[in-house]
Amino acid sequence: MSNGIKPTTRFKNVVPVMIYLSPDDRDKLTLYAKKNKLAASQVAREGLKMRIDGSDYNTGFNDGLNEAMKITRANQGAQMKFPSGKSFADLVCDDIEQFIRGKP
Repeated sequence: MSNGIKPTTRFKNVVPVMIYLSPDDRDKLTLYAKKNKLAASQVAREGLKMRIDGSDYNTGFNDGLNEAMKITRANQGAQMKFPSGKSFADLVCDDIEQFIRGKP
């Protein structure tokens, strides 16, 4: 017998959407989701939300690199100069700058 209360389904908060992925991307998504113990749909929702909201991963990544360069330049030990005239901080920051990402 039914107690008159309908069970809450998860589709009260989400709606189905179909997307197409290459087989390689599907495999990567599946592996990532398993590794991080997330549902693949959760990963997709988060990715879509970041893009739609303008929360760009590359901006955050670059902010982290810029902060690392700032800390390196402020480190007193990194001010040691080489015969080339560059400091240790300059050399490290030159290497870090190679990893700064541009917008796709």
